[in-house]
Amino acid sequence: FPVSCPVCDSEIERIEGEAIARCTGGLYCAAQRKEAIKYFASRKAMNIDGLGVKVVEQLVDEHLINNPADLFTLNTEQLVPLERMAAKKAENLINAIDQCKQTTLAKFILALGIREVGDATAKNLAEHFLTLDAIQNADIEALEQVDDVGEIVAKHVVTFFRQVHNQEVIQALIATGIYWPEIQAKESHELPLAGKTYVLTGTLTKMDRNEAKLALQALGAKVSGSVSKKTDYVVAGESAGSNLTKAQDLGISVLSEDQLLNILNRDF
Repeated sequence: FPVSCPVCDSEIERIEGEAIARCTGGLYCAAQRKEAIKYFASRKAMNIDGLGVKVVEQLVDEHLINNPADLFTLNTEQLVPLERMAAKKAENLINAIDQCKQTTLAKFILALGIREVGDATAKNLAEHFLTLDAIQNADIEALEQVDDVGEIVAKHVVTFFRQVHNQEVIQALIATGIYWPEIQAKESHELPLAGKTYVLTGTLTKMDRNEAKLALQALGAKVSGSVSKKTDYVVAGESAGSNLTKAQDLGISVLSEDQLLNILNRDF
């Protein structure tokens, strides 16, 4: 298969086991342009009120925008001629675009549309690396230290940020004035379970999984949804499934619910 996209010349990525090769120039590629902008503006990402599917399609079709950064160059005079776009609606949309400049690092990462990076992963990346530069410069090994980031997602992140065209759009976005508050590193190193990663699997009988998760997190532990080489302990309740099997295969310590309770009730 080709090594670069015939539309935008970005790298083509094909993950082992998948039949389809994909372009990695998500922010720039003309073939992905509309979907990238729709996702960027969506409620869970930059949350630009009034920038719906139809408006995005008109803006692209009229060659008013080519990538998400172009949204911030729009003015009311350009918007008013669009279908169903009166002056007041155009003004409201311009205001909404301006207001979205104040965001969070997690939402900005999510809005970039990196493959398989959803809400939780974007939040984990932001909390782990603290800055956009650190995320962009992280290698696969560093990314795999983040909760719920395995090799495949790490490769998606590295490949996305390696594309020159994606970097150009990111720099253009930052230049528009998008900003977020600086994330403070969590002072969890003083907590007794700091640095330890737990996975809960199966049915717990003396507390539910969410209660156990919150109790572990209160003591500084990380609680992941899947077992990996980074996992320190697996708590196995009744009818534990594949996570238990994987833990045994990897030689990870398996705790019973009673052993978990002993840890939680320990006088640290």
